[in-house]
Order: sequence, then C-alpha cells, then structure tokens
Amino acid sequence: MNKNLYPWLIFFSALSAAAALLQSILHFLIGLQFFWLESFDIWFLIMNVTAFVGAILLLKYFYSQKYWFAFATGAFYSLCVFSYSILFYTILRFHQLTNFNAPLFVLTIVSGIVYAVSLMLLRAKNIRWLNAAGVYMLTIGIIMVSIHIWKNDRIAQWVTVAGSLAPLFYVMHFLSQLRKLRTDRVNVPVRKPLENLVGLAGILSFLLTLAFGVIISNECYSSIYWTNVNNKKTLELTRLCDPGIFVNGKGDILRYRLLKPLDYDPTKKYPIVISLPYGGQPETDTIRQIGGAVAALLLASDNNRRRYPAFVFIPNRPPGAAWGGIPKYPTVDSLVFEAIDGLDRQFSIDEKRRYVIGLSLGGFGTWNFICKRPDMFAAAIPVSGGGDPRLAPKAINVAVWAFHGTKDKNAPVSGSRNMINAIKSAGGNPKYTEYPDEGHNIWDKVTTTPGLLDWLFAQHRK
Repeated sequence: MNKNLYPWLIFFSALSAAAALLQSILHFLIGLQFFWLESFDIWFLIMNVTAFVGAILLLKYFYSQKYWFAFATGAFYSLCVFSYSILFYTILRFHQLTNFNAPLFVLTIVSGIVYAVSLMLLRAKNIRWLNAAGVYMLTIGIIMVSIHIWKNDRIAQWVTVAGSLAPLFYVMHFLSQLRKLRTDRVNVPVRKPLENLVGLAGILSFLLTLAFGVIISNECYSSIYWTNVNNKKTLELTRLCDPGIFVNGKGDILRYRLLKPLDYDPTKKYPIVISLPYGGQPETDTIRQIGGAVAALLLASDNNRRRYPAFVFIPNRPPGAAWGGIPKYPTVDSLVFEAIDGLDRQFSIDEKRRYVIGLSLGGFGTWNFICKRPDMFAAAIPVSGGGDPRLAPKAINVAVWAFHGTKDKNAPVSGSRNMINAIKSAGGNPKYTEYPDEGHNIWDKVTTTPGLLDWLFAQHRK
C-alpha cells in the first residue's frame, strides 16, 4: 500500500470517529427526535460516505499487509454495517422491510465480534493498537448482544457513544506506523493520481462534515430549547388534567389524562376532543407523552377553555404500540374506543360532537380512528399523517380538515393526498391545507389557521 495514504487513513478514521461521536451525543440528548431533524438525511449520507472511504482504505491496508483473516472479516463486517445503514434509513423514511431489522442487526453485531477477534489474533511487529482495537470492539460487541437480549435502551445509548470511539485505535496505529517510517528513513513511493483523489475526497468530507455538523447541532439545540418550553406547558397541562386508568373486560389497561371543561356542569352536554400524542416520547413516561398531545396543549389555554368548553381526552400509548394506520405495527385503537365509551357513561358528553386530532404518529392514528369508527366521530384534524386509501371511503360522513407539508421527509405528503383524494372520489368533501415550503413540523402553522377551532366545534355527527 502507498505509505502516503497513511495520513489519509488517520484523517478518515479521526473524522469518522468525530462524526459518529457527535451523532451519538446528539441522539443521546434528544432521543428519536434526532432522526426527524431537517438536515438528518444529508448528515446521514455524509457520515456513511466518510466511513465507507475510511473502510476501503483500511481494507486496502490489510490486503497489502497480507492480513487475510482481518481483510475477509473486515470486508464482511463493513458490508453488514453499510447494509444495515441502508435498511435503517429505508425503515425510518419508508416504513418498509421492517422484518429484516432484527436479523440484520444481529448479523452486524456478530460479524463485528468476529472481525474484532481477527484483529486480536494479528501477530506482527508494531500492531498493538490493532490488537487493542480488537479487544475494545469485542467488548462493545458482547455488551451489545447482552443489550439486545435484555433490551436496555438506556445502556445501549451509552454503548453507542463508546463504540463511536473505536476508529481512534486505527488513528493511533497509523501514527505509530508513520513514526516508524520516519525512524527507519523509508523512502515512500508516490502515486499522485490515487493520493490526489483520496485527498480531494478528504477535503470534501471534512468541509461537509463540519458544515452539516454545525447545522444539525444547531437544530438539536433548537429542539432542546423548544422541548424545554414544551415541557413547561406539559407540566401545566398535567396539573390541569385528572389522571385515569381504563381497564376493559380482557384486563387490558389504558392510562390517560382528562381535561374537564371550566366550571363543568353535569346538566349540560359537552363535546370531547381526543388528542393523540405523536411519537418520539419515552413510551414508559406518561408525563412526557402528554407533551406530544399538541391539540390538548392548544385547548388548555385559559382563553380556549372559556371559548370552547369541552372535555379533552389524552390517551397514553403502551410500550410498543401505536394508534393504528401504520402497517405491521401493534395498535391500541380498540382499547381507546372502549375508553371513550366509558367516559360517555361517566360524564355528560355530547356523543354527536366527538373530535379527534393528532400530529405525525397521532395524525396516522386520526385517519385510522375515523376509518375504523366513523360512527364515533363528527370531525377530525389529521396533521402530517396518512392512512390506507382503501378504507378512506368509510369516513366520507366525517368532517375532515387535513394538513401536511409538501417537503415532509418523515411522513411523505402522499399520505394525506391519497386519503383526501380517496374520500373525494367516494363522494366526501374534506378540507385540505398543504404548505409548499414546509416539512414535518407544521403544528405552529396549523394553530394559526383562521377559523380552525370555530370550524371544529361547529361540527355535529349526523
């Protein structure tokens, strides 16, 4: 191997470690919301291309040194890593191939363990850092297997941070190799075309990683800031709501929060708004989930409570479940329907004025609810969601006002368009607002829509 490429091996290893460490830290700070940041797609591509170039150079080194076992296992491990990256992105953006996630994840971990062992077994002079890399990666791999078995996500985040530092062992190895070359006064052959190509790739990788690292860090900071603001509102909403637990005849449990109308009078009938929280919140944290119930936060203001007296029902998602509308994902829609019926028996609720609102995961649930139980709801506001157009005709008698951003990468705008078109084709008359310059986070735009709440509370089920 051309020894002039050693500095670039150091460079790409260090850059890959820095990028992976930054991603791990940001993911650690904001959780699953990291994958919904606007610049994530480009960042993810840059990080994987940088890692790919580094992996190719490392494999070229193994090949030139005739480290055949390390070369073979490293090549297979790299193939698994990049295949899993592609699969991860496909699942994240298109909700496809989910059945392959667990098998490929396990294969990637196992192949990494085998590769780590191959590094540990290397026997040559001045390769102690490669041996150390093997020990480090083996330890990380064994811990990851344990985490996969016992499903401890919190520890997994810490291990991911630690795993991002593995390329630093390659940095130390090639630094020692460069020192040895200088000590031995070895003349290094020059192959300008390849070196120039790698150098150009290195410069581009550095500039793009730096630029988008700053951009995605700023987006993360903004997310943290608004999360803190939202948390204050969430705590205030929690204070206003009554906690509740519904248990059906099968023993299934649904936790929820209920906001009652101001000056509730049981002799009067009140509408009820079902506010479905979006995803990304800890599934075991019933307080944090309330922060995803954007409609409840909107309706909890003193002005709106006085202007639109209503019950607001916020169901909590059990771990591993959703509100429906997402293929091959467990749903608790029937349990929520039963809980709503239970509230009807307990409070003075106008059964002809039930409304459902949700954003993102809650938007998918909103479409699902009015398609599954059109007899239950008078109106719906699905935001950044989608559903099965084949079921949409069932909801033609439900008043719908849907919202979506044209540039939405997390939930493609086709999800809303297809549902709206299907309802129109079946004879319905839904309202639809699309924001051409917006992405996924459009709730602020929705809340400033003139007449939105007036329209909602004017709807009655026939």
